[in-house]
Amino acid sequence: MSAASFINIRPSSPQDALAVRALYQRVAAESGGLARQADEVSEEYVRHFLSRSHTQGVGLVAEQDEQIVAEIHAYAAGLRIFAHVLGDLTVVVDASVQGLGLGRRLFEALLTEVRARFPQVRRVELLVRESNARAIILYEKLGFRPEGRFEGRVASEHGFEADIPMAWHVP
Repeated sequence: MSAASFINIRPSSPQDALAVRALYQRVAAESGGLARQADEVSEEYVRHFLSRSHTQGVGLVAEQDEQIVAEIHAYAAGLRIFAHVLGDLTVVVDASVQGLGLGRRLFEALLTEVRARFPQVRRVELLVRESNARAIILYEKLGFRPEGRFEGRVASEHGFEADIPMAWHVP
């Protein structure tokens, strides 16, 4: 049995804000771990997406030994013309549990929740850096499809790269 099997996935809540912020700051400190830098992970930012996920979408956390080691969320924009879409999808996995299939488990749980709780949702959207080949492969295996390129959208110490918009459509 893998170490990931001892990790519990549950719905996130506003009470998780401090632990989720600490997780995001740890992952953001790694090169390419997140779009935000560690000092850009504010309490307000975390409370905002936890709240939106709770009221207008899906938010999940993964716990190991009572510590949050991963988080995923997506939520609706709040406009009727986009009521069939969940976006602003972000997934964060602590380095200590990467490579154990936890990201896949989180995505599968999120998509299961979408199908069960949001019959109006027809698509789930995300953006991924073109250099993140491992993530792109995972997303494609989960049924996400590339829908173009935003050339030069991501600035890094190595120059500019494309963001790849991807979407999963309800089967």
